[in-house]
Amino acid sequence: MGSSQRLEGKTCIVTGGSSGIGAAIVRRFVDEGAKVLVADIAIDAAKQLAAQLGNAVSTIRCDVRLEAEVKAVADTAMSLWGRVDVLVNNAGSELNRTYDQTTVEEWDRVLDTDLKGPWLFCKHVAPHMVKAGRGSVINISSLNGLVGFPLSTAYGSAKGGLVVFTKDLAIELAPSGVRINCVCPGVISTPMMERWTDLMPDKVEAQKMLRGVMPIGRMGTANEVAGAVFFFASDDSALCQGAVLSVDGGFVAQ
Repeated sequence: MGSSQRLEGKTCIVTGGSSGIGAAIVRRFVDEGAKVLVADIAIDAAKQLAAQLGNAVSTIRCDVRLEAEVKAVADTAMSLWGRVDVLVNNAGSELNRTYDQTTVEEWDRVLDTDLKGPWLFCKHVAPHMVKAGRGSVINISSLNGLVGFPLSTAYGSAKGGLVVFTKDLAIELAPSGVRINCVCPGVISTPMMERWTDLMPDKVEAQKMLRGVMPIGRMGTANEVAGAVFFFASDDSALCQGAVLSVDGGFVAQ
């Protein structure tokens, strides 16, 4: 990918940045000239990515469900750079289970990771942006946050909540100069999607079904989602506040 360096000098936190969509976002940001702090519970994978990308990437272990660890990420970023220009709340936890078979522990894990985590990061990072009078927060929700699917009550509830959280906080932050927007990927070929198909009785049939969900007839790629996130990180989205961008091959257009 040719670099335009349009994030030159920008400082960015990406949660869950060690693999899948998160890693694609990190790569795109670095390609565009940014410095990135990857906050991920999978710290070994995060360090491997950093080793590939060089000094522009730093890493820190973080369980986004735990406020003390989230605050440590914010403090580390401020110590490294003195500011945070972009926050990407990408870390997520999936679950495919009927509502009545979902355990309390599973429900809490998904909601705490996919909804409480972004709130905690906004709580500890956004005030620094407000003080600076600028910044961009991008929440990674999902197609499951916009429409209903079976076996998705916990995941859909968390991702749907993240969409509304984005809109609520966008209004609260609007006068401050800090932008917050949301990207909702459709069916994307990632390790998370691979894990889901591995659980199905017929993996090949499950993959075929997933491709059929997308009107374009194929799964999306992590790089395509990263392009949408880059738009919100860049100044091109200066007028976007509380926007929800579907990156889903036309699904919600049906």
